[in-house]
Amino acid sequence: MTPQISPNLQLRIDEKIAELHRIAAHMPGVIIVHSIPGFRVEYMSEPGLANLDTTIEKLRAMGMDYYAYYFNDEDAADYIPKVAAMIGRNSFDEQVSFFQQVRRFPGDTWSWYFSTTRLFLQDEAGQPLLTITTALPIDPLQHVTAKVSRLLDETNFVRSHQQRFESLTEREREVLRLLAMSFSAAEIADRLVISVHTVETHRKNLRKKLQATTAYEINRFASAFNLI
Repeated sequence: MTPQISPNLQLRIDEKIAELHRIAAHMPGVIIVHSIPGFRVEYMSEPGLANLDTTIEKLRAMGMDYYAYYFNDEDAADYIPKVAAMIGRNSFDEQVSFFQQVRRFPGDTWSWYFSTTRLFLQDEAGQPLLTITTALPIDPLQHVTAKVSRLLDETNFVRSHQQRFESLTEREREVLRLLAMSFSAAEIADRLVISVHTVETHRKNLRKKLQATTAYEINRFASAFNLI
């Protein structure tokens, strides 16, 4: 919390969190409340504290270290800008949903959660003060549909191969897209108004840069990076 909070506003915050705590045990997943600015943890429901084997006092004391300790930095790079933008728009009508990986301690196995964040409380001036997040654990054996499994797999593929894809020129990306759409070298040459020899050169460079040796691997890059 910021030190400038008035007694009246602090009372509102305490009442809001107390109200949430009364029903949190009946809600699915884990409920987390963060303060703005700083995004410090102000409240976490009991299932979350138990999963992390911690207390709310310890989480508050960690400050921003909380994120590096429990969460995957690569996930955060995806969703934090979206959450920040939502807070900046200061709208209770918006929410941001995202996948994130959580661990009990550094070096522990990651567990997947599907989380949704929205505004929870504004200050006296109408500015964002608290956010609320619902984090639902994803059981890979029972509760993940095939579509969600593919989405998580594709997300990891993009992260692992981002640098390779970014090494491609615009023309190479055009050729990659058409190859993934099963066009022949002659058809690609006709569409791009280049020679077949040039198409073959681009295809050779694509395979080298992407380290892809099969049509399946080429197609996976095109799909994961939204070329098709």
